[in-house]
Amino acid sequence: MLLNKNIFFLFFLSLSIFLSKWIFSFSLFHEALDVKIIFESVTDGKYYYPLVKYLAEFNFNNSYDPAIANLKIVPLPVAGIFFHSLFYKIFGIISFIFIEFFCIFLFLLIFKKIFSYFFSDNVSIMLALFMFILPSLVSLLNLQNLAFIGLLENNFYTLRVPRPMISALYFFTFICLIVSMYMREFYEKKKFIYLGVIFGLTLSSFYYYFFIEVITFFILIIIKFKNNFLKEIYKNFRLYGLLLLSFILIISPFLINLFLHEGDFTSRQCVYELDFSRKLILIKHYLISYLNLKFLFMFIIMSMLTLFANKIKINNYKMLNVFFIIFVSSILAPILFVTLSNKSCVLYHFNNLIIVWGIIFFIIFVMIIFYNLIKKDINNVQINLMIIIFISIYSLSSFVKINDYSKNDNKNTYRKEFQQVTSLIKNNFELSNTSILTFDNDLMIWSILNNVRYLNLVNGLFISKTDKMIEDDLINAFKFFDLDSDIFMEYLENKKNSWRYVNLEVSNFFFYKYQANSLKTFKDSVDFDPQVLSLIIKSSPILHQQSIIPNFELDRLKNKFLISNLNNFNEPDIIVLNKDKRIFDKIIIDKNKYCNVLNGKKFSVYFYKANCSYN
Repeated sequence: MLLNKNIFFLFFLSLSIFLSKWIFSFSLFHEALDVKIIFESVTDGKYYYPLVKYLAEFNFNNSYDPAIANLKIVPLPVAGIFFHSLFYKIFGIISFIFIEFFCIFLFLLIFKKIFSYFFSDNVSIMLALFMFILPSLVSLLNLQNLAFIGLLENNFYTLRVPRPMISALYFFTFICLIVSMYMREFYEKKKFIYLGVIFGLTLSSFYYYFFIEVITFFILIIIKFKNNFLKEIYKNFRLYGLLLLSFILIISPFLINLFLHEGDFTSRQCVYELDFSRKLILIKHYLISYLNLKFLFMFIIMSMLTLFANKIKINNYKMLNVFFIIFVSSILAPILFVTLSNKSCVLYHFNNLIIVWGIIFFIIFVMIIFYNLIKKDINNVQINLMIIIFISIYSLSSFVKINDYSKNDNKNTYRKEFQQVTSLIKNNFELSNTSILTFDNDLMIWSILNNVRYLNLVNGLFISKTDKMIEDDLINAFKFFDLDSDIFMEYLENKKNSWRYVNLEVSNFFFYKYQANSLKTFKDSVDFDPQVLSLIIKSSPILHQQSIIPNFELDRLKNKFLISNLNNFNEPDIIVLNKDKRIFDKIIIDKNKYCNVLNGKKFSVYFYKANCSYN
């Protein structure tokens, strides 16, 4: 009966959090549901919406090009988007809203379960809610730019699809299992099966967490059984076999997907070969970072706090032990990954997780100390008051974000005109027989979700086209708009933006293909202008967000542009131009073929003349 009461209360809290976001959105923005889903995406989570749709429809190689078929498949973070795809298959576009509620509920349920091993049910619910609002608290107090603390906003838990929305829930479930094995019976059949499942889900959604999990589990075995840990593993080898079997079964779809995928796609995601020399460079980089005085000081402080708590056997010291183990595992995880893996990608996620779980350790420590100082359970009135305050903080944070957005003339105008553009297209075309040409990412996502048949340009992370095909598409679009090679090269030029080189327009199509840092450049080239090469050499080996195209590659692309023509080009039914794009003013539209049906502040829309009697 008490369990049902707690579940109902968590359901009510989840609903309160869920509604506090969506009520503001529906009241301030009157737009179609598909448009709202795109604009209410947390940061760049919307980039995964096409992948969600592909998995739901089991269609992994759509080229959106009438002349191209039989592509290899898009590699998917299968476990990260599986539930979104399942919901999408059943409920359609509204599923993106539904699943937010369930993720909020699962977060609260998991953390309530973790805390319930150490605190009363009521206190556990309150603390679970506090953990959920942590990122909102950082945002509301404007701590985003504060060193380290700001990382909590986007790297602990948010509703960004699929990370950390889904992948973090797998990790939190792992923590719950580990706490159970640490506090209760270790060797239980169901726990080892669950562990294998969680390991598989984590590896196929966000592998950074997987390496932390493996190390944490191994450290726990050593702590639990000390010098007899090898003997214990041998005695219970059947349970470890079950763990391995369940892990293999869960990971199989992900491995099959990787085996069949398009290699150029993963290079655009920044995946590169990790040979022995690169391993040494990265391991050296991490070891030097760990020997930094600030890091060593913090690590010593955390170690001493943990030892002190264990020595005096402070109430709930075992909870502190668990989170200290997780922190230590996050430090060792990049070393283990670099040692074992033959390929690498964006390693800064490891760095972020070290900081995040270091901060979480201190938060847990403060919780324990505060609880011990009180020396008794907080009464229900105080707990309910704190819950109301936490819900209010989240609601206020949601309101501030969406209100600031609505008052931002640039963003607000873009969003309202986007609704006009999509409504205009829907009202005048059968989308399944329509082709669209646009440089706008949001419209590409909307088009894919609405079954638009052909797209002359597609974001490089939405399709499994080869790089050559994407280059052809880009060149054809420039030729179609009567743009010359000088404008094309201006579009491709390497640009310095504050702390890094990155051309965001080019990144829409090639992303990390041209990543440039002291460890990796495109084809390991050094063919850059001297000042650029000097910056690359001095950059961190994990600065994967920097992209610079070598000079020889720029020359190749220019030559390709000069010898290319528009043979077999599929002229679009609709052209949608975002006026914020750099080349907008230079684009030439053939007025004999197209008519302008919308000329707003942000968008200009053209229909093929046969369709110019629009509604």
